[in-house]
Amino acid sequence: MSNPAHKKKFLYSLSFIEGGVVMSTELVGAKILAPYFGTSLYVWACVMALTLGGLACGYFFGGRLSVQKNHEKILMTSVLCAAIYICCLPMLAFLLVYLANNFSLIPAVLVSSSVVLFPPVFIMGMVSPLIIKSITTTHEEAGKKSGEIYAISTLGGICFTFITAFYAIPQWGLTITLVVNAGLLAVFSVIYFTKRKTLFPTLLFLASMFFSFKTISKNPSTLYLEEGLLGKLEVEDKMYKTDTSNETVRYLLINNIIQSCVDVKTNQSKLPYSNVLAKNLALLNPNAKTALVLGLGGGVISNMLTEKNIQVTAVELDVRVIDVAKKYFNVSNQINIIKDDARHALYQLNTKYDIVVIDLFAGEVTPSHVLSKESFSKIKSLLNPNGFVFINTYGYLTGKTGQGNQVLLNTLKQAGFSSTICYSGDVEHEDYRNLLLFASVKQQANLYAALPKNNTPEFETTLITTDDKPTIEFANANAVKRWRFSYLKNFILYKTE
Repeated sequence: MSNPAHKKKFLYSLSFIEGGVVMSTELVGAKILAPYFGTSLYVWACVMALTLGGLACGYFFGGRLSVQKNHEKILMTSVLCAAIYICCLPMLAFLLVYLANNFSLIPAVLVSSSVVLFPPVFIMGMVSPLIIKSITTTHEEAGKKSGEIYAISTLGGICFTFITAFYAIPQWGLTITLVVNAGLLAVFSVIYFTKRKTLFPTLLFLASMFFSFKTISKNPSTLYLEEGLLGKLEVEDKMYKTDTSNETVRYLLINNIIQSCVDVKTNQSKLPYSNVLAKNLALLNPNAKTALVLGLGGGVISNMLTEKNIQVTAVELDVRVIDVAKKYFNVSNQINIIKDDARHALYQLNTKYDIVVIDLFAGEVTPSHVLSKESFSKIKSLLNPNGFVFINTYGYLTGKTGQGNQVLLNTLKQAGFSSTICYSGDVEHEDYRNLLLFASVKQQANLYAALPKNNTPEFETTLITTDDKPTIEFANANAVKRWRFSYLKNFILYKTE
């Protein structure tokens, strides 16, 4: 890099790529953590805090190193180290589940984020101060060059954010996206060291790429596996022995969380909440003709309603889920499937419905904008006089952990609904049950699997959730954390053994 013009282009290009790789690594890092820890508010807070902390420490340390005489060699060595570490991230991800087994959820997320995100972001944070030192020849131009480098780096971050989110992750998955990012970084270091007749850095990076690709594998029981902006989607078959025969159960999972579960032979749901809905449908509106299902999943609920000669419209945002439901879960061709966000779809519809099903768990997170007072008011306008709303939610109702469901029930009341709380699973243990809310404008009769009065405490909050104040998102934080940790212990760790 003896030619000043070539050196400037080379380092400006490196600044653009480094800024892009930082943002891409943050997105991919969060997706690596999601199958083990979810995508709740706690997880994203840890991811953002560790990313910013890594950059801050990198800026500080890089500034200190920039005064060294061999700062250009330090710069290129740092770039190579960041590239190699990014290549190793898929291998490190396999350690997360074992790390999580020894910590509660929040410490586990913090430690895992520190392992996955902090080191590469810290190293890349050192790059900008070292580049600024390399292109600055006088004190007078220091401010100008700093502004240029940080602007170029930020522009790279913007471009890579869009490319990673909307193309790389859906098309390539996490591992290949990481390797491509690492390769883009490493090429600068390889050029630098190759000109100095040093081949060891190149060989070291190629070795890290080789071992990274070795981690791409699919469990033999996995029929479908794809990473995407909306999470890791899997279809998996498991065989279970019963007293009379063997049965094969098919799961649809998002970030390792069961979304649908059916018997492969009969295509009937193995999740008890669908049975509760079916029995209460006969009590609430046996003559129902139309239904709106927000959240398709494997199409289990939609299929069940269709079998009862109900005309079903299902709304699903993730096109992968629609494809999987058709290919692996035999979703009925009679179902009108709309690819859209549930809240947006509500305002595009003008049909009246006898049933509205809200089953929008994406992993363990429910979208607050569909559970607001304004959203329920719109749903109410789409209901026929004898219609009802069915909501699948967490099993918690007491203490701080239950405040999210208390806010949800308060919001339904404020929107003009009368609600009955039913359950599926273990009625006595909140960690091992789902609450199933049946809401209607008219007063309801006694329902099947209604929660006993001794399990229905006095509410500790009068808060509701609105578009302006999405209270439920924060009220559910403890439920998300507790439910995810319970699921981590009882299913995810078992699944990976």
